[in-house]
Amino acid sequence: MDFSHLSRLNPWWKNGSEIYNDEKITSFGSSKIRWEPRLKHYLVFDRDKIYTLRGPRQVGKTTLCKILIKELIEQGNDPKSIFYYSCDLVPNGEELSELITLYLDWVAAFDVGRKYLFLDEISNVKNWENGLKHLVDIGSMRNTSTLLTGSHSIDIKKSIERLPGRRGEGEETMDKILLPMKFAEFAETVNPSLKVLFDKEQLRSNHKRQEIIQGLFEGKIDPVVRALQVYQEDLNTLFTQYLIAGGIPKPINEFFTTGKINNSTYEIYIRSLMGDLARWQIPEIAIKQLLNSIILKLTTNVSWNSLAMEADLGSHNTASKYVQSLENSFVLNTLYAINPSKRTLNITKDKKVYFKDPFIFHSLRSWVSGSGNYFESSVDHINDPTEKGKLVECIVHSHLVRLMYNTFPSDVFSPEDHIFYMKTKSGTEIDYILRSKNSELLAIELKYQNQLQSSDYKGLSSMKKGIMLSKDTFEAEGNYMTIPVTLFLLLI
Repeated sequence: MDFSHLSRLNPWWKNGSEIYNDEKITSFGSSKIRWEPRLKHYLVFDRDKIYTLRGPRQVGKTTLCKILIKELIEQGNDPKSIFYYSCDLVPNGEELSELITLYLDWVAAFDVGRKYLFLDEISNVKNWENGLKHLVDIGSMRNTSTLLTGSHSIDIKKSIERLPGRRGEGEETMDKILLPMKFAEFAETVNPSLKVLFDKEQLRSNHKRQEIIQGLFEGKIDPVVRALQVYQEDLNTLFTQYLIAGGIPKPINEFFTTGKINNSTYEIYIRSLMGDLARWQIPEIAIKQLLNSIILKLTTNVSWNSLAMEADLGSHNTASKYVQSLENSFVLNTLYAINPSKRTLNITKDKKVYFKDPFIFHSLRSWVSGSGNYFESSVDHINDPTEKGKLVECIVHSHLVRLMYNTFPSDVFSPEDHIFYMKTKSGTEIDYILRSKNSELLAIELKYQNQLQSSDYKGLSSMKKGIMLSKDTFEAEGNYMTIPVTLFLLLI
């Protein structure tokens, strides 16, 4: 590896102000919608740590790296102490070790203090963990903070498990996931007045938001919820926009700049995803057939056998494996039934398979259906009340997964341990069951419709605590709080 190559990729070594000319930074600065993920505040480079940052393609992992580099320089750190490298062309862990050593040997000549390594798309490097393990074991990574990024959950997760005791673990979680914007992030990014309110009411605090949600289960309405109520019409508009554009920065910016999203933006995402799956020897035609079956069965109960038969995949094991690969690529979530007596998942019962993000859903649905215009197809889709309701159910589930992660933050967090659906003894189905810190079961029912009837509460009536998520209705009377889904999502 030629050192001049490293120097070209880190122009701030010559002049710290060069970071402002970086393509990602200039693109971010010129964007109409500028999203700085809340996750940024949970990356603290004050000790010898090796963080991992996973997330779907196009979500902004590289941009976040460059923003963090810019902030480190602005905080007065020596620009030479910051090393960035995109690992797309690094073949193996040995060459990765040589690459990092080349930088560390060079920077040792300067009194820079702590060093900061940003290794982008590390999962492209075969056995990358061996290269890092070697450097940690020989002491080369002392006084160094490291961030590794990747676009496939298993790529990094399995490899990082081979570095026990070498990551500077503390009480915080070291494995971070950058997912598309939650609705709350979308809303505050698009609507500055909501951002001001979030700051004023400390709604960036996980503890504060969880406290408010817990109060809703107890029938208590925090004043913050009342303050948010005055934005209900704005929230309905924002939510419709969110259901079209999703939470990925590029399509959001195109949508708010031009009023549409280019076909090429959808197709870039699809090609990137298919490329990742091809590395796992998963054929594109099989994924297409499977996604078609999932979309047709969206929000209904399915078995791996039924998906395998409908998608012509051969066996339930193949269907399960492919769904898991799409989960690891941040496309899908799976919701399992609960065994009420044991308060754990019932793996033998039918599942529900949801999409994580609206843009991802529209991209893949249009691709599977052969639509010629992705954007028009997405608008037509959510103009159908039934189909819109199904997508809302997907979004609520993906947000509840995040809520439960915030409740049980851990590098080994598994959503299937904390969120389920349930069939009651009367045969009624409850959309979501959350298991709280004290193992109490909390019910959430979604009825995205114009009016609610007493019969809509039948499922909740079998539970001690529950919340009804509505389209517009807000009622504190009765045994269960009813709150518009948009207000509820703002609290996650």
